[in-house]
Amino acid sequence: MAANVQVQTARQRMPARKRDEQVRRLCRRLRTLAPHLDNPAFAPLIQSYAKVSLLLARGYESLRDSEIVGPDGEMKSSVDAVRRLAETSARLAKELGLTPLTLRALSRERTIDLPAAMAGED
Repeated sequence: MAANVQVQTARQRMPARKRDEQVRRLCRRLRTLAPHLDNPAFAPLIQSYAKVSLLLARGYESLRDSEIVGPDGEMKSSVDAVRRLAETSARLAKELGLTPLTLRALSRERTIDLPAAMAGED
């Protein structure tokens, strides 16, 4: 019985580890694409942005693959959750200086298409 509990716990932890690795990869990619963020002071905001961005992507994928109107004829609450995640993501991006205008000013030589660059990898 105890072995069965340990196996289930290990299985449940694996997706969390995978999600944690996705957050770390996105944080590294952000620091590479926007070198001004390679400062420990930005770490909490970068991690928040990465988590919110990944949640937003998962939430949108879930909505995209299903009906947005429930059987009662009302819009699903997950639509509002995705909207709020998108607003939070945009606010964090602005605070981190990830808007196109800021990135262009920082790079001065070339423009960075951050969404396209981030979509290039998992």
